[in-house]
Amino acid sequence: MNNQNNYQNYPNSVDNGYRGKRFRDGGNDYEAPDNYDVAQEPSSYQPRPQNYQGGQQNYYPDNRRQYPQGYDNRRRSQQPQNNGYRQGYDNRGRQQYPRNDGYGDNYENTYNRDRRPRGGYDDRYNARPRSGGGRKPPKKKTSTGIIVVRVIAVLLLLAGLGIVGVKLYHYIDDKLGHNRLAALSQDFDQLYEMNNDFFGWLKIEDTVIDYPVMYTPYEPEKYLHMDFDGNYSESGELFMDADCDPNGLHYLIYGHHMFNGTMFGSLPKYEDEDYYHEHNKLRFDTRSEMGEYEIFAVFYSQVYDDSDDVFKYYNCANLNDEGTYNYYVQNVKALSIYDTGITPQYGEKIVTLSTCNYHTEDGRFVVAAKKVQ
Repeated sequence: MNNQNNYQNYPNSVDNGYRGKRFRDGGNDYEAPDNYDVAQEPSSYQPRPQNYQGGQQNYYPDNRRQYPQGYDNRRRSQQPQNNGYRQGYDNRGRQQYPRNDGYGDNYENTYNRDRRPRGGYDDRYNARPRSGGGRKPPKKKTSTGIIVVRVIAVLLLLAGLGIVGVKLYHYIDDKLGHNRLAALSQDFDQLYEMNNDFFGWLKIEDTVIDYPVMYTPYEPEKYLHMDFDGNYSESGELFMDADCDPNGLHYLIYGHHMFNGTMFGSLPKYEDEDYYHEHNKLRFDTRSEMGEYEIFAVFYSQVYDDSDDVFKYYNCANLNDEGTYNYYVQNVKALSIYDTGITPQYGEKIVTLSTCNYHTEDGRFVVAAKKVQ
């Protein structure tokens, strides 16, 4: 039967829910356009007028057009075929599904695509707030208390850095000042002209101790934090006890225990007996006399309460009295960390060096030496 005639005489229609179907003659010639016959003539068939212009609702009760199984309304096969074109493209050169969008998702999977996190993409899609996984969590507000604590911590840090900077500046300035004075250590007259509080010069070979010694009986701690030129200084200068007799038998000299080792910062090294043997001599020259001294005692002590009935070396600044002299020598020798084998005799001048120490509260470290005849 000619398919063109069949198409005109038996159009697709619906009868009691049954869609009219066509079949292939022989079932083999897939490409032949005119090889279809009607499998069944619908019972609701109505002839189409010669002047039919369209509008299938007048001829098909369910308003649906019937096409062969596996074909769409343009008689195109809905099954993928190898029709001689590039795989994945149709005969018009259009890409077939699955096709990917700019994010790597295919267009058919838009539900999951729109709900996955968009982090890392540089496009306008991320510029607006998204619901679900694409929305970034809001930043937590920092409480006022935390802000105050942070500000205080920063201020304390800056203050600490400032203090360290000031101390470092003073250390450097003091060192430069002492280097300048060291160049004049042999010219006592010029040093006295520069400062009338100058009394003498103390030096221990192979150590940093090489400084002027000040004496101010009218103001005992004047040089506790004052340099030779009268400026503020962390390390100050070495100074003699106000109760000392400048022409007497005892020179009690105080100095700061500086952490950078300057002034009397190296004095506690004498607790090591080997260090003592290497540095057992010191030199203390005054404007009136030159003097070399040998160390006879090294000991720990502290500043005691007035009511404590103990030996207080700092109360023995003046040793002009023989009883006081012997009392001092006897107690100093008893406190010595090691026995030097040297014992001063009354009439021999003594130099005592004292500095702070931290073995106890208000601790002191003391080195005593007698003048070599």
